[in-house]
Amino acid sequence: MKTRDKILKTARELFNARRFGNVTTAELAVACGIAEGNLWYHFKSKRALLEAITEGFLIDVEGRLALMPSRSETLLEDYAAMLGALMREIRHYRFLYRDQADYGEHTDKLLERLPGIYRDTQAQFQTFFHGMVKAGYLELPLATLPALSTNSVLILRYHLEFLRESGQDSDIGSGAVRSAVQQHLTLFDAALSPSARNKLHSALNLALEPA
Repeated sequence: MKTRDKILKTARELFNARRFGNVTTAELAVACGIAEGNLWYHFKSKRALLEAITEGFLIDVEGRLALMPSRSETLLEDYAAMLGALMREIRHYRFLYRDQADYGEHTDKLLERLPGIYRDTQAQFQTFFHGMVKAGYLELPLATLPALSTNSVLILRYHLEFLRESGQDSDIGSGAVRSAVQQHLTLFDAALSPSARNKLHSALNLALEPA
């Protein structure tokens, strides 16, 4: 692995594990097995590291946004797979979702793309929910689906940050990411048909990892 790639991978893992504000560049250099001067050669600051990690995040987001329902017969499994991809995204970039209080404003590239990410993610959820209603899986008026989609995105996006700011455990191994999925299910679980509920929960158990 090239030194630059190793620095990025190690930085992301340390930021995820210990929080962005708790990791110094000296500690990062030691973890990478390089001199701090070599670290500075590749990245002049932690902000520069943040910018580079964000570029990878934006690429991964586009892959997740491409996950859409394939056909009605596998709609619930497709929804669980999409949630699984979103949870992997959140785990992979946990500090981005949790530690904005440490790093401040998002990078310029993320700020530029962020409105579109939110819009596209809401549309992604709404497409799945609309399909569930059409298939008879979800008994909700179509007019309520935009709000359901927005609230689902809000819970999944800000759950880690809420846990951190309220003094609860949001770190690796806490189960916080999976709990976000369970929290979003409370928005519409009661409106699912019994068979759809059982099928979705079974699919989620297969698609989601515990951490």
